[in-house]
Amino acid sequence: MSMNINNANYITTGGVSLDSLDTVRNPNLTGKQQLQKVSKEFEAIFVAKMLSTLDKTVDRENSMFKESKYMDSLKSVMYADIGKNIANSPTTSIGIAKQIYEQMQHTVSD
Repeated sequence: MSMNINNANYITTGGVSLDSLDTVRNPNLTGKQQLQKVSKEFEAIFVAKMLSTLDKTVDRENSMFKESKYMDSLKSVMYADIGKNIANSPTTSIGIAKQIYEQMQHTVSD
């Protein structure tokens, strides 16, 4: 099954927005610059999905802090933002973007 990224309007996966993938093909960027951008976006999506999955393991019934029904939508936005910040920071990145770039850089032209 293939999907044309340019025609995707709004895609969510586990509360993570993939709208930024609509702008992957930027004619002003070289192949390696696009690869670097996509690598960072992948890491951001991965981290956000990981945080969302980890949050589901928390026991909320026996908690002394109750959450409102609106917290789920706010959490997905917060996790997406944390993922972007982690992926774009040279000090907090978990290294997935760097590994993807190093593995794939020989497949793209300058």
